[in-house]
Amino acid sequence: MISMNALAWTGVFIVIGVVLRAAVPFLRNNLVPASVIGGVIGFIVIQTGVIYNATVDDFSSIAGLLWSFSFANMGLTLAAKKKTTNKKRPLKERMADSQFSGICGMGFFWVIPYALTGLLGYAVLKIIGGIWGMDPVYGLLIPFGFAQGPGQSVTYGTMIQNSGVVNAVQVGVTFAAAGFLVAFLIGVPWVRKGIQKGLAPYAGEMSESMTSGLYEPEEQQYYGKETTHPGNVDTLAFHFSLVGIAWVCGQALCTLCAMIPGFVGEILSGFLYLYAMLVAYALRWIIGKLGFNKYLDRGTQVRISGFCIDMMVTSAFMGISLTVIGAWIIPILAVVVVGTLFTYITTRYFGERFGGKHGFERTVAIWGTLTGTNATGQALCRMVDPNRKTSVLEELGPINAINVPACYVVMPAIVAFAANQISFGLLVAALVGTAAVFLAGMLITRTWGKKTYDYRKGELYYDVDEVN
Repeated sequence: MISMNALAWTGVFIVIGVVLRAAVPFLRNNLVPASVIGGVIGFIVIQTGVIYNATVDDFSSIAGLLWSFSFANMGLTLAAKKKTTNKKRPLKERMADSQFSGICGMGFFWVIPYALTGLLGYAVLKIIGGIWGMDPVYGLLIPFGFAQGPGQSVTYGTMIQNSGVVNAVQVGVTFAAAGFLVAFLIGVPWVRKGIQKGLAPYAGEMSESMTSGLYEPEEQQYYGKETTHPGNVDTLAFHFSLVGIAWVCGQALCTLCAMIPGFVGEILSGFLYLYAMLVAYALRWIIGKLGFNKYLDRGTQVRISGFCIDMMVTSAFMGISLTVIGAWIIPILAVVVVGTLFTYITTRYFGERFGGKHGFERTVAIWGTLTGTNATGQALCRMVDPNRKTSVLEELGPINAINVPACYVVMPAIVAFAANQISFGLLVAALVGTAAVFLAGMLITRTWGKKTYDYRKGELYYDVDEVN
């Protein structure tokens, strides 16, 4: 259950983050989001005991629940209008320059770090974890924190914790918070350097509003429209309630899955975010078939998603307890460093080889997604494509359809191993095998091929003028 006290405190620290982002040159120049600034400060404050009416568990609950709610909202959100393409061009060429290369390239690649960083984390703690009394199984939590965020860290961490691995939730949330820091501390300089090298031709100039994080009156725009009469129901309340339908139905599916005997039921009952999203897609389809999608507003739904993500990021930092993870901070940092290096190296390599166009934009977008959440990837992508002249932002949603099957292998294998249900050899086979299958998918779809750009040389290997 969400604590209103914790939710209110989360808002307080987001506002503090907004003020500091606008006032502090270092934060402005490095484009650090207010949610991250507020989260870090909130993390420090909550350790002092000043916040007496909310606990770290309350904040970690917010992170978990809002993550699932954002997925339900994602399913209901109307798709952006598609761009027209020249159908006279050869099919192979159109596929390479369309969303196909981005969706398949980013979708298949996402699985590689997701499947393998857990094994690296396990290996790190196998080597050094014993010095601090930290079991290697905690290292398996890093893919949930990095590639899926605080919501799934709480969900899957709870499953692992119920198997006897104490404080698994706290360690998972810590990995997630570290992932947000990594996403921007590395991602923003990466973006800046790419812009300087000419790899982001649609980035434009760094505006005052981008650095301060605030729009002046002449720049301010409306982000939605009213689709319901305020005398009947507020538009925001209407859209929020539709998401609530998907949430309730998703919970019902979790309850049904929990009735399945044994470990399978326990695993399947933990996919609230996925079930809620699938129900939302079905609900949106029904609304469309009935001709009622004219009452849905994409701008309102995008803002609901933004609210969930910002509150989730800040609360994730505030959900960390130093009393729990303080003794393990060094091995945790070691796992974070190794996971970050592996993710960065593989993203650099494959990002240059996704095929088609917009390679650099896709690289920074998937980096943000692999170290934070889908929204983090969008944030970095907007820095290189503020006016949406590429299709990359629209591609970040559908990549979930590509990588979700991997979650049904990787997550159950890690949870089962933590519960002593399978051997370490079977765990390795499941995770490495999953990575191999998705690498093969990249080869088949030709999203692992020749370079489309070279970051080190600062060269683009396609004609920018032909991109619409």
